[in-house]
Amino acid sequence: MFRLSKFFKNNKLVVILCSIIVFIALIGLSIRSQSQSSVEQYIGDSSSAGQRIVSYPVQFVAGSIGKVFSGDESKATKNKIKQLEAKNESLEAENKKYKKELDIEDISKYDPISSTVIGRNPDQWMNTIVINKGAKDGVKNNMAVMTSEGLVGRITKVNQFSSQVDLISTNTRNNRLSVNIQHKDANVFGLIDHFDDKTGELVISDINNKDSVKKGDKVVTSGLADQLPSKLYIGEVTKVENDGYGLAKQVRVKTGSELSDLNHVYVAQREASSADSESGDN
Repeated sequence: MFRLSKFFKNNKLVVILCSIIVFIALIGLSIRSQSQSSVEQYIGDSSSAGQRIVSYPVQFVAGSIGKVFSGDESKATKNKIKQLEAKNESLEAENKKYKKELDIEDISKYDPISSTVIGRNPDQWMNTIVINKGAKDGVKNNMAVMTSEGLVGRITKVNQFSSQVDLISTNTRNNRLSVNIQHKDANVFGLIDHFDDKTGELVISDINNKDSVKKGDKVVTSGLADQLPSKLYIGEVTKVENDGYGLAKQVRVKTGSELSDLNHVYVAQREASSADSESGDN
């Protein structure tokens, strides 16, 4: 025994070399063999199990995050599409509106001043507006203000670069506009009494019971006492009824212009008749 231990002590290098050779030989055999040992299989299974334990939560979290972001991205894309569609619809409506205004011959007869609404107080929404044209542009008091759909009001205050417009829906005694209701070949005279906020209609009162007025009749300016051009379109009769005493008729009128939504208007500088006479003289 002593001799054997002495041999190993004296031949350490030989023992190390032999061990290395044996180790290399075992590695070579394992590489050549297509089957894995039980130990190798156990180590591999344990390793793969650990990978699955780690990878499943990671995949779940990653998938969830991916769904969240993909969902958000999908929602964002849908919202952008909706915004673009809404914008396109708005542009198309605006283009149709301006095209209609350009095609209206009646407006051109008044040598109109094109203007934009720049001011409107919420508490006076259906009473007054402010436009961006004034005395420098030829605007004067009592000039008619209209859109392509009809009369909306008249100039009541003129500054150098802006003007105030009293709308035909203004409920003041001074704003009782004189009108003609066109029934067949006859004109029925009346005064706009007030604007009904609930129905959004003008009310013409004190129409004689003998006068014939029907739903669908056109209402225009009379040109009397208001310093406004005659025959400016205002709206259409929607309802005819007796007043509270049954002594006269009350007529309701839906305005041609949308008074609650005004952006672009025209100021009429002269009577259509004067424009027609000038064109006839030429």
